[in-house]
Amino acid sequence: MTLKKAALTSCAVLLVSVAVPLCVLMLGQRAESIASGQDNTLAGGAAFRSYSFVLPQTESPSPQLPGTGKRTPLAGRLASFPTGGLNMLDIFTAQSEKESHIGAEIPTPLPSEEVLSALPYDNDSTAQDGIITRYTFTDGDSEQFFTLKNGSQVRNCTDYDNGFLYDKSLMGADFSLKCDGDKPLVLIYHTHATESFEQIERDSYDRNFSCKTTERELSIISVGDEICKALTENGVSVLHDTLVHDYPSYDAAYGSSRATVSELLEKYPSIKIVLDIHRDGIERESGERLAPCFEVGGKTAAQIMIIACAGDGELDVPDHISNFRFACALQEQIELDYPDMCRPMLFDYRFYNQDLSHGCLLIEVGSQANSIDEVRLTGRLLGEEIAKLTEK
Repeated sequence: MTLKKAALTSCAVLLVSVAVPLCVLMLGQRAESIASGQDNTLAGGAAFRSYSFVLPQTESPSPQLPGTGKRTPLAGRLASFPTGGLNMLDIFTAQSEKESHIGAEIPTPLPSEEVLSALPYDNDSTAQDGIITRYTFTDGDSEQFFTLKNGSQVRNCTDYDNGFLYDKSLMGADFSLKCDGDKPLVLIYHTHATESFEQIERDSYDRNFSCKTTERELSIISVGDEICKALTENGVSVLHDTLVHDYPSYDAAYGSSRATVSELLEKYPSIKIVLDIHRDGIERESGERLAPCFEVGGKTAAQIMIIACAGDGELDVPDHISNFRFACALQEQIELDYPDMCRPMLFDYRFYNQDLSHGCLLIEVGSQANSIDEVRLTGRLLGEEIAKLTEK
């Protein structure tokens, strides 16, 4: 009897020693899955949706980089929003642009005029598949945000101290913005040239529309056209690359635009400002889309967001502080004339080919829910503000 009892006791001890660590490991993995929003079970979904508006940072390709992968609570400007998930999208920032550094064959980009019918603008203006809400993004109030001298804001998603970056912002651009006769000073291009908008201002959208088109007058290229017109009218020489880099291959778009921009910079060394013009995509879990906008002169224009990159771990941006200083100079200039035009600038661990020049930035103009007239108006205003920074 004693021997049998001892044997049972030994088995129990062995079972506990194996089962308990295994359960702890499984629970840990479960918690990590829920926290990342990747648990698709009913319990996991409920846990994520009740996470007090806490969303993960944009997925980082380089976990070893300090400052990436943080979880940041939504704050400030979202106070008026009802509770509910945001479809894993932190609307303070841009959606994750797809960058493929290796493995994708880079196609020869096509002139926009040659692919006008490739992706027709097939948007049903009578469809009511989801709600569009116009929203003016204001300041954030978490510790990631800090305010520049003129009142605009930066969202710092890096390990740089906010005070250090603020001091850098006061220094202005560290390269000459002087126009050199007719030689181009500014390059406008579009890595995702097929990004498009609503044709008219509306409060609903067509779910079947891809929000992409090669019809130039309804795509992001037309926003670039307005930027260039304003620059030219204000005496600033500009080049506009209208090649379609994201068709037929979306994955290789950044490689394609990189090759083009590198060639243009070699051909025109006078270029100092290099702007990749995009539009954002903001959609809540409910399907509601947000159109960032502000009022100007009795009209509605789209808000913009300037993005400066600190490298993404795979590829570096050695002069990222130079880009950051120029981004602050541009945002502060805009703040003087149009205080509601800019969403907080994003300084983050991303790449977007910003190693090519000291003045390389990515600018999101509106979202897929803005009308083409709203973003075109913003393009004209943006061109005028860039011109004010230059020395003629």
